[in-house]
Amino acid sequence: YTTVAKLKFDSGDYPTAVNLCAQTIDLGAVRRRQQAGESDGRLIGVGFACYSEQTGHGCGEWVSRGSPFIPGYESCTAQLMPDGTLVLMVGIQSHGQGLETTLGQIAHEELGIDPARISVRHGDTGQCPFGMGTIASRSIVMAGGAVAHTTRLLREKILKVGAHLLQCDPAEVRCTGGKVVGRGGEVGMEEVARVAHLRMEALPAGVDPLLSITSTYQPGIDTGVYSYATHAAVVAVDPQTGMIELLDFAVVEDCGTMINPMIVEGQVRGGVVQGIGTALYEEIPYGPDGQPLVGTLADYLVPMPAELPAIKLAHLHTPTPYTEYGVKGMGEGGAIAPPAAIANAVRDALAPLGAEVNETPLTPCRVLAAIQLAAKASMTA
Repeated sequence: YTTVAKLKFDSGDYPTAVNLCAQTIDLGAVRRRQQAGESDGRLIGVGFACYSEQTGHGCGEWVSRGSPFIPGYESCTAQLMPDGTLVLMVGIQSHGQGLETTLGQIAHEELGIDPARISVRHGDTGQCPFGMGTIASRSIVMAGGAVAHTTRLLREKILKVGAHLLQCDPAEVRCTGGKVVGRGGEVGMEEVARVAHLRMEALPAGVDPLLSITSTYQPGIDTGVYSYATHAAVVAVDPQTGMIELLDFAVVEDCGTMINPMIVEGQVRGGVVQGIGTALYEEIPYGPDGQPLVGTLADYLVPMPAELPAIKLAHLHTPTPYTEYGVKGMGEGGAIAPPAAIANAVRDALAPLGAEVNETPLTPCRVLAAIQLAAKASMTA
């Protein structure tokens, strides 16, 4: 679907995300519990929030925004060393999202080299190729694409050397299990690398020594690809104290093809916890004199395990046709929707009182103030 702003929603199943999220929290049971009421007088509420996030923006998108620099590509150098190990040097910088593991997996997929024999190097501007940064949920689309593209180019050269050693055509061999394998035999990556570095007389005609490729990658669409999710929250609100308990939380997300599902799940769960903090706890208040009242993490509240329900997570898979492997960015996805879902749930719980809270975090003071304001308005109506 192309919007009036010329943004193209590439792939997705948005209705299924909403319906599955409702099933995951058992919406019917929540509504029955809400109607029956709680013995302690607390009010039950349920809220949903849906979002789509533009990720992996291409060159044209940044140009249209008037950006002073255009981060529409990423770069990679892939080098097969004389001992058969692979070194990937990337311009992207990992900051905790597991890129080293994921990029190594992509190289393994393309070259068949054991991940334990793949080294991913980043952050060294003296050695690594130029990169445009870990921003805007672009890393897996851009850097993953750069690694895939570069290792495929390297694979072509490896297959030429391996086929020459096996005395067959390059079309008859493949890289698998750390070897070049053909109908008539196999040769290890170590031997291919040794020949390429140390025995150039044994190389096929037209093939240069060394096995090192540097290339860049741009996605197949300038306007980015779209991850999306539906989040649902169930809360209990105490109308006497304003306290909110988060009873249940569910996420149904779609980031296309997941290179490493464990890392995706960790990012989503971690992001949800951050979003819960945004919704209920995290705030830097100031006194009348303009001085901050929160000076340390002893005063700055964040959600702890006791405040968190078991986060229920489900994945949909609608790969985009515009990136390598159909991946979409998802680094920000977990944190985007929780504040809206929780705020909607609190609003739903307070609906019988006619109260609305329109500011986060949803602290007990703000909730009580909204309840009192609604009570005052009903008395004067």
